[in-house]
Amino acid sequence: MSIPTNFSEESLADFKFSSNKLVGTERQYSGLRGKLFVPCEGKRFVRIDDPRAVDSDGLRTPEAHAAAKDLTNVAWLPHLHPDDTLTYGGKGAWLECQNVGVPKGKALWFRFAFLRFGSLPTNAFATLLAFPDGADPLPPVWIFDVKQLEEDQFGANQTEWTECVVNDISASADFLGTIRWVVGTGHNVADKQAIPDGTRFARPGCLLIDAIGIS
Repeated sequence: MSIPTNFSEESLADFKFSSNKLVGTERQYSGLRGKLFVPCEGKRFVRIDDPRAVDSDGLRTPEAHAAAKDLTNVAWLPHLHPDDTLTYGGKGAWLECQNVGVPKGKALWFRFAFLRFGSLPTNAFATLLAFPDGADPLPPVWIFDVKQLEEDQFGANQTEWTECVVNDISASADFLGTIRWVVGTGHNVADKQAIPDGTRFARPGCLLIDAIGIS
């Protein structure tokens, strides 16, 4: 287990990740409108997905497309939003930590920033998946998406560094298993019978994670 961590080292040797094309560590990262993200406490942070590896149409470059993982047939998508719309997934990237132990009554927390480089109906998103050893996966934790930035944060291009506390994974018993952060392209639809076409593969965002711990 490599938690707690503040990603001070360049290597992600203690983590598993979908590809080194779309996942890596950064000393700083430029958002939009002059926003520059720097580490809060360590020397680096991790970036999941690469919104700059795209062509003029916002589609992934051939190399990035080949490195991205298919999200069109995963069990936890489409995601149902409070307004009864759905987000379908396209392709994405992930970072995971195995053999994570969270004692009952404790919580997993992480400091993140989510950045968008597109607008609705494309809906890049980030979510957290928890896989207890020897048991079914827990319900996914929807971290952030383009829809929230546009509708709940007045059209913001990115969040600030934000702490997310996940209590549910150890609310009733000790948790031991795998934690995975997934970032993907998506498309938001109001018609539940509609399935988006290639637009679900456009305009990737990214998730920055500055630190992970148990509290």
